[in-house]
Amino acid sequence: MNEYIKASREAEFALNNGEYYRCTEIIKPFIDVFSASSKEGISIRMILITAYSGINKKEEALKICKQLTKSRSSLVRENAKSLIEILNAPDLKTPENWNIQFENNVKDMNNNYEYKPTLKKSNKEKKFIKISDNPTGETKPFKKGFAILTILLLIILMFLLSGCVKIQNNIDLRDADYINMDLEIESKYLGKIPWQVNFEKSIIENFNHSIINFDNDKFLIKEKGLSLIESKNKLNKIIEIASRTTPINLKNIEIDHSEKDYFFVKKHFFSIILNLIELDNYDNVDISINITSPSKPTVLKQIKNINILGKKIKWDLIAGQMNQIEFTYWDLNKLFFSFIITFFIVLSAYFLKISRYELGSNLPKLPS
Repeated sequence: MNEYIKASREAEFALNNGEYYRCTEIIKPFIDVFSASSKEGISIRMILITAYSGINKKEEALKICKQLTKSRSSLVRENAKSLIEILNAPDLKTPENWNIQFENNVKDMNNNYEYKPTLKKSNKEKKFIKISDNPTGETKPFKKGFAILTILLLIILMFLLSGCVKIQNNIDLRDADYINMDLEIESKYLGKIPWQVNFEKSIIENFNHSIINFDNDKFLIKEKGLSLIESKNKLNKIIEIASRTTPINLKNIEIDHSEKDYFFVKKHFFSIILNLIELDNYDNVDISINITSPSKPTVLKQIKNINILGKKIKWDLIAGQMNQIEFTYWDLNKLFFSFIITFFIVLSAYFLKISRYELGSNLPKLPS
C-alpha cells in the first residue's frame, strides 16, 4: 500500500508537469492490483485516462473508460460514459478565415537588403494590416492536456460535492426488551466531507453514553440494552441531527410493534416506515438496515430490495421514495416458561419430601 501511495503522488506530479509518458509508466503497474470499484482503482484509472489523452492514445483511454462503466457506483458509471463520449468526439479544424492574417514583408537585413539611392521615400509603397468584415472567430483554444486536466478536476469536485457515502444501521431484535443497535457511516471514495464532520460532532455531543468509534473514513455509534421506545427515540434523534447538519429535511421513522401470546410462544408483528422522498436527488447515497430476529422472519409484502438470510433481514432503502417493511417472527414466551419451570421445581421438592417421610430415617424408635 505504501508503494501505491508513493507511486500515486509521483504520477500526479508528473501529470501536473505534462510528463504524460512518465506518468503512465509509474501508475500503470498498479491497474491490475486494484479493481475498478475500489477507491484506489478509480483514482488510478482516472490518472491513466488523463495521461493517455494527453499523448493522444485514445484507444487506451477508451479501454480504461469501459472498465469504469462496470463499477458498482452509478456516479462512476455515468462519468465514465461521459468521458467516452468526449474521447469519441471528432477533432474539429478551425477555418482559416477565422484568424487574422498578417503580411510579413520584413526582409532579412543580412541577406536581402539592397541599397537603392535613386528611389525616393515618397515613392515607397505603404503596407497596412488587411482589414475585412469577415468574423475573426474564437480565440485559440488551450492545449489538450489543459482540457483533460480540467475535466479530471471537475469529476473530483463532483465526488466531493455529492458526498458518496454508505449508511448502514443494524438492529438486533432477539430480545424485544433489550435491543442492540449500531449505526455506521462510511465514505465510499474520498475522505469525509463537511456535512459528515458536522454530523459526527453533533452526535458526539448528544450521545455521551454511547459507544462511538471513528477514523478518517468511518463513523460508528453503538447502543445496547434499549427498549423498543428508546430505540425509536434514538433513531429519530439521529434523523433530527442529520436534518439540522445537512440541507435535507428528513422525516421521523415510524415503528409499530404488536404481539400475540400462544402459551408457549409469541408472535411479533413489526411495521417500519422511513420517508426518504427528500433524497430524490441523492441516488449516490447507499442506505441499508439490517434486522436480526430470534427466529426466521416472514416478510408480509415481499419487494426486490428486501433479502432474508437465515434470521437476518437486509433492507436496502431507496432514495426518493417512501420505504416500508412489514414482517413477523416467533419467539418463546419467557414468562410462561419461567412459570412452568418454577412449578416443576416446587412439585419435585414436594414429592421428594413425601418420599423421605415414607422411607423414614432408620433410627431406633423411643419406647412408647
